[in-house]
Amino acid sequence: MIAFAITFYIVGLLLLACGIAVYKGKTGLIHYYHRKNVVDHTGYGKAMGKPLAIMGISGIISATMSFFGELWITVGIVIFFLVSFLCS
Repeated sequence: MIAFAITFYIVGLLLLACGIAVYKGKTGLIHYYHRKNVVDHTGYGKAMGKPLAIMGISGIISATMSFFGELWITVGIVIFFLVSFLCS
């Protein structure tokens, strides 16, 4: 249970950090193909940064929920993947 929480905290923090960076305009984190074919880099960064940050926050919430028992691990995983699916 601890390994799950640590893993999801790390993944959540990485996604959150990348989401904030992309939202602020650091589009170099996005694949080159998308940067090459997009004209409005600022708008694209904001459009890609929000879902990344939301997925990061859901990962952190899932990790926090895992401390309350095994049932909450399952609920946390479902929430993380549901939010990830809806954001993509």
